[in-house]
Amino acid sequence: MTKARTVFALLAAALAIVACDQATEPTTTGPTPTTVATTTPQVPARVLTGEESFPDGFEVPAGQTWVFDPDTATTVTVSGNVIVAGVLEMRPASGEIEHVLRFEGIDESAFVGGGMDPVPSDVGLWVVGDGSLDIQGEEKPAWGYEFDPAWEGDEVVAAPNSPGEYEEFTPVTSTPPPNALGFQTELLDLTRNVRIEGTPDGYTHVFVRSTRPQTIRYAQLRYVAPGFGDSDVTGRYGIHIHMSGDGSRGSLIEGVVIRDAGNHAFVAHASHGVTFRDTIAYQVANEAYWWDEAPEPFGDDYDPVNDTNDLVWERAVAAGVSLGNGGSKFRLAGFFLGNGDNVTVTDSVAVGVEGEVGLERSGFTWPEAAGAVWKFERNVAHNNEANGIFTWQNNDLRHDVDDFLAYYNAGAGIDHGAYENSYQYSGMTLLDNGIAVISHALGEASDGVDTQIWTEIRTDGGELLIGEHATAVEVPVRFVDCDFSRVIVADGESDEPSYYDFVGCGLEPGQFDLSGARSDSVFRVQDADAAYELRGDGSTAEIDLFYRD
Repeated sequence: MTKARTVFALLAAALAIVACDQATEPTTTGPTPTTVATTTPQVPARVLTGEESFPDGFEVPAGQTWVFDPDTATTVTVSGNVIVAGVLEMRPASGEIEHVLRFEGIDESAFVGGGMDPVPSDVGLWVVGDGSLDIQGEEKPAWGYEFDPAWEGDEVVAAPNSPGEYEEFTPVTSTPPPNALGFQTELLDLTRNVRIEGTPDGYTHVFVRSTRPQTIRYAQLRYVAPGFGDSDVTGRYGIHIHMSGDGSRGSLIEGVVIRDAGNHAFVAHASHGVTFRDTIAYQVANEAYWWDEAPEPFGDDYDPVNDTNDLVWERAVAAGVSLGNGGSKFRLAGFFLGNGDNVTVTDSVAVGVEGEVGLERSGFTWPEAAGAVWKFERNVAHNNEANGIFTWQNNDLRHDVDDFLAYYNAGAGIDHGAYENSYQYSGMTLLDNGIAVISHALGEASDGVDTQIWTEIRTDGGELLIGEHATAVEVPVRFVDCDFSRVIVADGESDEPSYYDFVGCGLEPGQFDLSGARSDSVFRVQDADAAYELRGDGSTAEIDLFYRD
């Protein structure tokens, strides 16, 4: 390419920034991006090309655009902070051209964390003021269930997919066969031609606190989110959009891989209107998709300072999640469903979440301190050394969980607590987990529903374990159209008895294991035109039909 054509290409790229900053790809499951005014200059102030080094880091001043040469493979090496108050663009002209921003010589022991502004010791990429990132690598399928021709020559791994496998992510160059249940596993393409990275000896991070939306598409972030100190709430994560409020509306994080991370991967903290689509968190520590909990538990004294609104996790993957420094030893998860309004997680996968016997780790968790009503549809948790779903909430909000698949999890397909709530589970497929369902929470009426209800629960002969309860029953939990082979009642040490209804589940009295039951627990069973009541002491009696659809 001639020099004139190169200059023309750079000018065209700069002109495109205005449109890119304002128009992210629309989503059918989340908010419409907000139009944001821009003062982006039409000519880049600095073109980074070839091999460049900034030992002390660099700053993109407000009103300026710095551009990685779109027609040249470019690697920029820094050992200090990169601060973006203007626009930083990394947009290779083709998939054969690589753009790399590499942080070297980082001393993780010097990190202090926290704060709202760049810290010299916490070396990373900081976006401040009206700054924005325009990062767009080669667009291609991020992950799928069939090997895509576009992945030829890339690093592609298959998630574990056989019983007892939790850590085996295997390199592949073709589609593996389905497992014994007939399910294909996820194939994750980890290769991107735009990369932001630290080194194995020094992890970096991306921190965004800006009044403008960000675009980060088809990039890889590696050796990020340093794990330091005795808490996982450090502020130094893979991608951290921090308390941007409405300024982040319209931000799109798409096709991004965050791998080899020492703390949380994708974080939108009190930053609204952000869409994470086709993202992959691979071999990361602590909850991969997360934001800070509220300072007070959900309830009358709830403080919404950390809430994130209008957030979308769509086709997001958490793959290989382990416990890092200061993490939640008891409740590690791939997806932490924090608090906010109009929040969505759909078509997403948690696989390879590590667990410990007796500890409530999971693929997806609704924490006790949050009460958000999530749109939760068509999500999958498999081959986790933990539970598929773990909930521990006490509120009278209606939570709908639809079309969930959990298989080969060492714990439960769903472990549901805490004391009483009105979750609505529909279309659960829970196969070959340690146990299909663990139920702690009793029923409670909510808007439009009269209790906690489980409908169309397929387990292919799995078991239901009813645990201890700490509050008195208000209304019975209801299971409708289920296929449990056995109901184990282990509420003998409970403060309160169990009260459950089973409709169309084909359960006979002999399928209830009452050896650990309270004698006053009550289980009503109705099938076709007959019903009976079974008590924890083993006594049974015929009763009138109690349920009408």
